[in-house]
Amino acid sequence: MTTQVAVVGAGYAGLAAASRLARRTHGRDVRIQLINAGPDFVERIRLHQVAAGTGTARHPLRELLSGTDVSVRVGTVEAIDLAAGTLRMSDGGPVGYDTLVYALGSHTRTDVVPGVAEHAYTLDGPVADRLAARLRELDGRTGTVVVCGGGLTGIEAATEIAEAYPQLAVTLVTRGRLAHDVSARAERYIRRSLDTLGVRVREDTAVAAVEPGAVTLGDGGTLPADVAVWCGSFVASRIAADAGLGTTELGRITVDSTLRAPGHPEVYAIGDAAAITMPWGVPRMSCQAGLPTGLYVGDAVAAQLSGHTPRPYQFRFMDLCISLGRRRGIMQAVRPSDRSTELLFSGRSGAALKDMICRSALWGASRGNASARMLYPFAHAARTPAAALADAAELCA
Repeated sequence: MTTQVAVVGAGYAGLAAASRLARRTHGRDVRIQLINAGPDFVERIRLHQVAAGTGTARHPLRELLSGTDVSVRVGTVEAIDLAAGTLRMSDGGPVGYDTLVYALGSHTRTDVVPGVAEHAYTLDGPVADRLAARLRELDGRTGTVVVCGGGLTGIEAATEIAEAYPQLAVTLVTRGRLAHDVSARAERYIRRSLDTLGVRVREDTAVAAVEPGAVTLGDGGTLPADVAVWCGSFVASRIAADAGLGTTELGRITVDSTLRAPGHPEVYAIGDAAAITMPWGVPRMSCQAGLPTGLYVGDAVAAQLSGHTPRPYQFRFMDLCISLGRRRGIMQAVRPSDRSTELLFSGRSGAALKDMICRSALWGASRGNASARMLYPFAHAARTPAAALADAAELCA
């Protein structure tokens, strides 16, 4: 009897899970279906480049998975029927599953400040393309860009746009302190880079509303904005909560030590969609934390189908990478709990390392092979001895 595995969402985690599981179950009676709203895998960590017109981020899923046993279905999941083991699709009849890998990821939250959803751009998928088109309209003309959010996404967006469009006046507004989660040395380099690129920084400044042509600040002032870019916090899809799965306030599924939804052993949650508790806390939403969960679940599902029980998932952070345009960047070593250290590569070497890690993430997710674990050596899915030997064979092949 064929086992039906549905992987919902083709971000880093979902793509890694599908490709890894295909390697683990090749030749067995397992059908793996990867369901995604679009036909492409989108490198989310490059969407600031898409917006500024300095890079691309889309790769056809069928090409990435060519030669595997994974079938790709383009469509939108509207609901999950846990009792029936089916997915309701927007384009037709239900999709059944024996095992569900939930990897719907996250999106920028736009409901916290009036006018954001209507008048601001984000770096989410197709919206980044629309932002790119808007910036091209301003090419060669003077204008103003206000980037709202002083975290890593906001910093990358502001520097990329300022470097690509030097005639535009770019302002970065942040409610707290700029880059509060990096080391003092990294913060100094970020500030120098922003200054060099002409980006004006407004710290400890709340945004009260986004309006056509302006951003209203919490102190009553306004900033003119031909373009407003919202780089706030992320939130997961509501589909999991609506189905009755236990979720956090941000919509992330609470999971056990093997990334299963409690009470529903047939459902795994990975990537930004999963709230995973490590001894030091819950990993932040990120590619670095998400991709290893996909590799782990690929192994875990294969182990389950073979009658084995996977050991608990383990993960530790290793670094924090920030691009500051195309010629500058930072790679900073961090402690397992994501706390910064003073070990830092900056400038062109930092930019080169950031780009190498981006390319490696794409390669690791699409290949799903053991070599990808060299990038994430502390995120191993605990496997059977036979699977560990198979890993070694892949590395030597």
